[in-house]
Amino acid sequence: MIKKKDIIDNQLLKEIIAIRINTLWRMLALKCHGEGLPLPNDEGATGKFDNKGAIFIPGGLIYQDVDEKTIQYHKQSEFTPALFGKQIRSALQYDNATLLFKDGIAKGINLDSGFFSKAARTINIYKKAAFRRKKKISSKILMQLDSEDIIKSHCPTYFSSPYGARTRISTCVSFGLIDPSMFFVFYKTELKFSQTTTQRFSEQFDRALQPCVLADGTTLFPPYVVVCHDTRYNEYNYTGLTRILGLGKFGEFATLSFERIDNRLVNELRRKKIEYSDEDIVADYEDHQILCLLRVYAPTNPGRRSSKHDTHIISAETDLRIDTNQIYREAKEQYNIG
Repeated sequence: MIKKKDIIDNQLLKEIIAIRINTLWRMLALKCHGEGLPLPNDEGATGKFDNKGAIFIPGGLIYQDVDEKTIQYHKQSEFTPALFGKQIRSALQYDNATLLFKDGIAKGINLDSGFFSKAARTINIYKKAAFRRKKKISSKILMQLDSEDIIKSHCPTYFSSPYGARTRISTCVSFGLIDPSMFFVFYKTELKFSQTTTQRFSEQFDRALQPCVLADGTTLFPPYVVVCHDTRYNEYNYTGLTRILGLGKFGEFATLSFERIDNRLVNELRRKKIEYSDEDIVADYEDHQILCLLRVYAPTNPGRRSSKHDTHIISAETDLRIDTNQIYREAKEQYNIG
């Protein structure tokens, strides 16, 4: 499976993790002061910077918005990591999708979930038919694949249906990264591209399949779809769940979560022979010590969920050079933490 460094070593994930640590302090204050956390399936597991959740998508994957308008965005003459981070925080104040380009960001883009759902279903149905060995046509080959089966395979076992629009769109769009050739052909035939449009969009599409790297070697964002949910979905998660999609094969994805060090987590880490140190703890408050965990799930088949996964501890300071003490000082003032 894909390595931890390949997923998190970029400015997008660094900014999201920093924002989630800020949120974590709000959740800890609620938990320890008697108000309690939002229920696992309730919205509101957010803080000052991620209140509306988000979907971050490589912009080259998207041809048009839900109103069939081409994507417009303000181009930056020079995109520095600091400017990019400010743009990411700004984008989190909008609903809908944020599209990432090497020279700018398009915020609050409303996408057609029906179009991308059809794309994901069509790709998987055709692949199923193509790999069928028997020549005889039977009712099995005509079986319709529901988008819920596709989404289910890209969510952890505790993430149950019904799935919301953010979950649906992000999962289906990620097929542009999982199966780019078939995804592009679907675009071309469904929207009846001209030769000129085909050539122009293919160049844009190819750029979306590569990480955005600055001249100094800094990676701004990876060729993944990153979803910031505003719901925990799991009683052990202290912030909204973050999913990272488009890592490789069907069903291969990752989650970011912030979890308390308890017997359950200690046993999981022991089984996987993973050790942690005090430097790995991102927050320590009234007997609540929290780790940031990256779980990478193995490929699977439509409608199935893979319980097989690799677990990694993300040290905010060591791995990403995030100043967790500065985040705590800001959060202490923002959320009136005593």
